[in-house]
Amino acid sequence: MRRGDDLVFVGDVHLDRDDPDLPAFLEALERIGASAARVVLMGDLFNLWIGDPALEQPHHRAVIDVLRALRRDGVQLHYLEGNRDYRIARAHLGATFDAVSDLGLDESWGGRRIWASHGDLVNAGDAQYRIWRRVSRSDVAQALFGLLPRSRRFRLAEGLERRMRGTNLEMKRELPSSTLNAFASPLMRDGADAVVLGHFHQELDLAVAPGKRILVLPLWKERRRCLRVTADGTMRFEES
Repeated sequence: MRRGDDLVFVGDVHLDRDDPDLPAFLEALERIGASAARVVLMGDLFNLWIGDPALEQPHHRAVIDVLRALRRDGVQLHYLEGNRDYRIARAHLGATFDAVSDLGLDESWGGRRIWASHGDLVNAGDAQYRIWRRVSRSDVAQALFGLLPRSRRFRLAEGLERRMRGTNLEMKRELPSSTLNAFASPLMRDGADAVVLGHFHQELDLAVAPGKRILVLPLWKERRRCLRVTADGTMRFEES
């Protein structure tokens, strides 16, 4: 059984069909899996991922196949649904992933209490996105979507993906520490030593109090870096 001692976080990847970065990412997953006991994918693994096998395309299936092979080898796999993910647990919890959440996961490791979240809910003032998020993930919306013919679902999904490429750009250009602190502070008051986020595509390690850190993972395609937590609690960004 292939299994290491570390916890590894991988940030947004945003793979697309015919993506030239797909082979490199699959190789990175293999390397990470060889040294990790648990891997947490921080969401937005693809430019759009709908939890419906009928809508999954070759680039989805290529990644899913590698993830399932890692899981068979004993690596725990967790997934945090991002703003481009829809109902991943429905299709992949228990088959591809050991845990899936659209809010956050307790990923404590090496004596550190770590709270991980995708990051799309960090900006409490983005009411428009929060409404869209709630409505688009509702049972009613998902049921109506499922009633459409497969070709129509494809067209709607592709249109959604194009529109989402231009959202939240201001927060990604300039990531205010005050906004991060406002999100992380309640979690840290509850005992978290570190809050780990994706979504913003920037690498950041922010010490906010003695023994308290906010870590933001970069866009994998740009930096090809991950966050490793060792068995003794050391947390560091490194090449993947």
